[in-house]
Order: sequence, then structure tokens, then C-alpha cells
Amino acid sequence: MMRRVRRAWGLRRFCRRRPAVFFKEGKLKDSVYRVCRLCAALCVWGAVGAYAAGLPDVRDDAAALRAQRAAAEGWAGMPPEGDSAANGGSRVIDGDFLLSRPQLLEHVLRDALNGNQADLIASLADLYAKLPDYDAVLYGRARALLAKLAGRPAEAVARHRALHRDNAADERVLLDLAAAEFDDFRLKSAGLHFAEAAKLDLPAPVLENVGRFRKKTEGLTGWHFSGGISPSVNKNANNAAPQYCLQGGGSRICSVTGPVRAAGLDYEAGAEKLTALADNHYLLFRANVGGTSYYFSRKSAYDDAFGRAYLGWQYKNARQTVGVLPFYQAQLSGSDGFDAKTKPPADRRLAPYMLAHGAGVQLAHSYRLSRRSQLSVSLERYRQRYREQGRAERNDGWQDGLYVSLARRLGGSATVFGGWQFARFVPKRETVGGAVNNAAYRRNAVHIGWAQEWGGTGGLNSRIAASYAHRNYKGIAAFSTEAQRNREWNVSLALSHDKLSYKGIVPTLNYRFGKTESNVPYANAATARCLCRRIGGFEWWDNAVRTLRQQVRTAFLRVQARTAANTPRKALERRISSAPCSVFV
Repeated sequence: MMRRVRRAWGLRRFCRRRPAVFFKEGKLKDSVYRVCRLCAALCVWGAVGAYAAGLPDVRDDAAALRAQRAAAEGWAGMPPEGDSAANGGSRVIDGDFLLSRPQLLEHVLRDALNGNQADLIASLADLYAKLPDYDAVLYGRARALLAKLAGRPAEAVARHRALHRDNAADERVLLDLAAAEFDDFRLKSAGLHFAEAAKLDLPAPVLENVGRFRKKTEGLTGWHFSGGISPSVNKNANNAAPQYCLQGGGSRICSVTGPVRAAGLDYEAGAEKLTALADNHYLLFRANVGGTSYYFSRKSAYDDAFGRAYLGWQYKNARQTVGVLPFYQAQLSGSDGFDAKTKPPADRRLAPYMLAHGAGVQLAHSYRLSRRSQLSVSLERYRQRYREQGRAERNDGWQDGLYVSLARRLGGSATVFGGWQFARFVPKRETVGGAVNNAAYRRNAVHIGWAQEWGGTGGLNSRIAASYAHRNYKGIAAFSTEAQRNREWNVSLALSHDKLSYKGIVPTLNYRFGKTESNVPYANAATARCLCRRIGGFEWWDNAVRTLRQQVRTAFLRVQARTAANTPRKALERRISSAPCSVFV
């Protein structure tokens, strides 16, 4: 019976908004709108008259319908003396009606609490508080739940803790407190309260749910590992520029060094551990390393790798994450990244050489705008130091970076993300050899991406990301009369299928393309790589977005490190050999 009443009521609400969709303007719109409302009113009146004779007349959308259902189940009891319904008249459900039946009001309020209906709870809780002998615990639970549903988890936790202090033996209060602390990411206290609840004599389904919460809490504070290894083919492993010639001093010098094609292994690994300190405060350890090895193709001279490890404080709650994370990083390279006098050519070496290292700090803030949107901002500064004295003179200094990104979940299967990145290098020595140090630069970049889970394909996933950057150097470029200006493009594509996964490891086919255009010929370069990677999966979309963001940042740092390793003069020394060059006088 009540289903039909609700259907009629839903029709009325539907008709209120649908005519504007079909009729945009004119008198026809108003006429249809009035007819629709009249039909809906007749439907409601007919349904109530035919199937709910003797029930109160509905005047309130939500609260009255809930109370009407309770009345139909017999909770309304006998009407008070003087009620017109006793003589067959209509009965109106309002505040006075519910206050005159405390048992009905309490029942409906408990029902609303179990259904998490914010509007209904708000109206009923205010009425319930007017009863002379109302249950303070029930009322307190209602106010705490309202705070949670309104997006105020900290207030919800405070209210639940106050209830627990006064009612420590109440099992429901304990469970509500543990759940509220979990929702606000207070994992240490939530774990303690769930452990306490697990010792109580509770129904089996409740204990099973408590066990799931405990397992989830332990998982969030446990070790997390991710990684991948993949065959890789690079058409320009030595990052060579296209053929070019330089004119100067009455002579013309042309390069003969071409791109080197190499097959190797692309790898990456990551580890993370979150240790709960107190409430929303945590100690975070995170480490990532990635690189490429050409050991098996005997071209280890072109190996490269980059790693960074963080250890610092993090604040997390239901809406945001704030971190102060000191870090240490290292850049490694094959012998081609060094001067021949420092490192002789090594075509087969398992571990690359330490080229440079640095230490700094990162300030990070991530804020969830909604259940589907997340904004992230990070600011970092670190000091880099090179091992080779000649390169250290030009490239030692401070590196600053600002990164802003926004990700949004579209529907249940797509995520789009984008961001802006600013970086600058301030060398320790502003002048070298009496001239402005031309290793200093500023870089602005934008990136966009799209990740999609394709329904109906059994688990096919795809990801595409692209970035564009301007890098402007200071001073005069080597063998030039102007400052170096670069434009950089990067595109990456990835495909994977869930059915190919094994214990969380998912093979992923990747294609990456990068191109640099510069006003100085020796800085031009283009690389294309195809690889099939096996990498661990991630549990929720925000973790996936964080992973994508880390991959973008790590890729940028690797490119940045490689760029620093190949300064204009170094690149020129590598790509122009005096013996095989063609010299025209």
C-alpha cells in the first residue's frame, strides 16, 4: 500500500520538473505543467483514499511519509481524546501529533538513524529533544550522525567521544565511535576501539563487520609495495640530437653522432609505510626508484636511474592530507654520462654510477573537494651536488619546484587529471669563466591525462597522458649568441587487462614518446620507447590518481636529471668528435 503512495508522490515530484525539459517556452508549457500537477494530486488523493483509509493525511514530504508507515504498522496506537480521526475525519501528522506519541517518535527516529537520512533526522531530533524524558544517548547519536552527514567528521568524533565517556558500557556507542574515528582517518584510536569491540559478546554479523574494519585499519598502516619490470626498446638511448653543423671562426663543424638503438629492461619499485602517532598525525616513509638498464644488449654506458626516499610528518583526515617530508635523492648514470677521464666506457655494467645526489624538503597538501574531485599542491626545494668537479662547478645549486594538479572521477569508470608545474635551477656559482652560468633555467609545464576502465570488455583499462613545457635558460648558450630556449613534449599510452593479473600484478603495455625542440641545434632530441610492464594494482581511485601524479613527477625528475647531466657544453663534447668531423675552411 505504502509503495503505491510513494509512487504517486514520486510522480508528483517528477511532474514538477519534467515539463521544462520537453517544452522550452510558450503557453503549452504552462498548460501541461498545470495538468500534470492536477493529475499527480488526484493520484495521491486516490491512492490515500483507496488504500490508506484511517491513516493520517500526509502534509510533509519525508517525515510524514515515514511516520505514516510506522502508523500503518500499528505504532500510532489509539488516537488521543478529541482527535477528529475517531469520527472518521482526517488526521494531520505534525509536530504535535508526534509529540503526543513518544513511542512512535522514538521508533521513527531510530529508523531514520539506521537509514542515514539527514533531513529526516534533523527534523525528528529537534522534536525528540522536546520530550520531558527523552533518551540523551539517542539524541546525542542523532546530533553526531548529523555532523558526519554534513561533512564535519571532526565534530562527529568529538560528539561520539563525549557519549562514550558518559556511557562506556554502551556497545552501540562504542561501535559508532570506532566507525567515526575510522572515517576521519584516526586509525590508531579506531583500531583500539575496534579491538575492544571484538572482545564483546556481539552478534556474529556485527563481529564479522568489526573484523573487516580491523583488517582495513591494519592494511592502511602496513607496508605497501609496488613495482614493475619490463622489456624496453629505445630508439635514441644516447639522447642524440639530429645531425647538425656549427659555423664559426671561418670553419664549419658537423656532427656525426647519431641515435643509438638499444633494448633493455625498464624497472621501478616503491615502498610506503604509514605509522599512526596520535589522532590524525602520522609518520610517513616513502621510497621510489626507477630506471633503465641496457646490460643484456651490452650498452650499459647509456643506463640511467633516479631514486628518492621521504621520511616525515603527515596529517590526514577525511578531507585533506598535509605533509612536511624531508627527502634524499640520488641520480645514477652509465659511463656515457661522465667524462671519459673520470669513468672509462663500460658497455656491460650491472649497477650504474652515482652521478649526483641531493637533500631537501617537500611541503604537500591534498584536499578532496568532493567524493569525485581532488586538488593537490606540493612545493619542494633541494640542494644537488655532482661528483665530477667540472660539472659540479656549473651544476651544483638549488632546485625549486611547485606542482599543482586536479583530478576528477567521471562516473564509475573514468578519471581525468591535469596540472601545472614550475621549476627553476639556481646554481651555486652565478658566473663561470667570467660569464653568466648558463645552466640556470626556469621551466613551466602543463599536463593532462585520462584513465578509463572500459565496461563490457572484461577488465580492459587504458591511460593516456601528455605534457608540454617551456624551458628558458639564462646567459648565452655554448657556441651561440643567444640564450637557450627549449620546448618539450611528452606523451605516454598504457593498456592493461584485469584478467591478466596475478596476485595484484598486472602486465601493462606502455608507449612513451618525448621530443625537445631548441634554438640551439645540439639540444634537439626525440625518444620513443615501447615496453610491457608488470606493476602492482591500487585499491581506490584516489590511490590511482596519487600513483599517476607520482609517475608524472618521477618522469619529470628523471628528464630533469638527464638534462642536467647533458649540459650544452657536455652535449657538444659528446656529439662532436674532432677526428671524424667534416671540417670545411
